[in-house]
Amino acid sequence: MFWAVDKKSGSFLFLNVGFSRFFMQVLKLTFCVYRPWVRADKIVPVEKASGYSFPSGHSVTATANYGTVIERYRKYKPLCIFMGLMILLTMFSRNYIGVHTPQDVLVGTLLGIIVVILGSKVWEWIDKNPKRDYIIPCVGIIFTALFLAYISFKSYPMDYVDGNLLVDPNKMMKDGFKDAGRFLGVTLGWFLERRFVKFSLNVSTIQKVTRCCFGVLLIIIYENALMPTVTGLISSSWISFLLTFLKLILLIVIYPLCFSKLESFKRVKQS
Repeated sequence: MFWAVDKKSGSFLFLNVGFSRFFMQVLKLTFCVYRPWVRADKIVPVEKASGYSFPSGHSVTATANYGTVIERYRKYKPLCIFMGLMILLTMFSRNYIGVHTPQDVLVGTLLGIIVVILGSKVWEWIDKNPKRDYIIPCVGIIFTALFLAYISFKSYPMDYVDGNLLVDPNKMMKDGFKDAGRFLGVTLGWFLERRFVKFSLNVSTIQKVTRCCFGVLLIIIYENALMPTVTGLISSSWISFLLTFLKLILLIVIYPLCFSKLESFKRVKQS
């Protein structure tokens, strides 16, 4: 979407998912709610999930993703209906397999909806005066710093069952650091691309396909080779934060800068 189809909608997807997952982690690590089968013996999950239950991360992410498409392409009714069904199916599936309660998925979906609606209003406000765009990275930096300090020093429940810790706070903090890295990466990356890279979609279909093919290869290498190697050598919350942050900067800023420079060089050479 971002590299080849609709740059603005792609930017919205990055930002809305980043914001929604960030605030999802704020709620998760604040309330520290255990999974349904821990709270009720009658619930037998199809498969068990780790971490805290409230709110549902899948519901948040699905709503931010599909809800953004609905907001951006509201004129295309069949597409919007399909996206809405995807959100409902995600909510249902998390209840059906027993890893979330209805409250978990409803709050997760509501959070995603709020982010999409407020996000659209903010982007409209920025479009009226493009110089306001600096507010987004400022929010990203300030909120990230406050959140990391908060989750690093707050207390967490330490309940055991049969000698096993129900939820490891260190693992949950690591997840929080990862989504904080995502949040900072999308807010700062969006600003840097908007101000300095400014790549264009006014290129041939072959160039767009090439962008996407090499971009997907880049993602595969980064996520399946570099990240596991680094985290295997140094396992810490800060490494998770840094690697996730760099991944978003790579996808939003560095890679677009590379392909736009290369395409520009080829045009000059051909002329």
